[in-house]
Amino acid sequence: MSDLAFNYVEAGMRFARLRSAALAEDVANARTPGFVPHDLARSENSSLTQSSGGAPFSAVLHEVAANGTVGLLEYAMSAQAKNAVAYKALAEQERAMLRELRTVAEEARR
Repeated sequence: MSDLAFNYVEAGMRFARLRSAALAEDVANARTPGFVPHDLARSENSSLTQSSGGAPFSAVLHEVAANGTVGLLEYAMSAQAKNAVAYKALAEQERAMLRELRTVAEEARR
């Protein structure tokens, strides 16, 4: 286990938080006339930008093709649910990595 592994997990969690904020903005503005909803997607671009933690992190804001207020709300709720599952899985992965690190540290003290 390395710092790079932690950096990747934390970059994924940052992405999930940013995506959640973009989707929440869509829901808040769903009835605003002329509002164009957006979602955040991981970039398939090979030139990834560096996040503050050093792990590759790249995302693209794109328009959502949702028909009307109800369509947008259904899209946002579905996307938020999937995003929450991904965030929870990453958080559980980080907890497991921290438990492993704590076990190694305890063994080294003996």
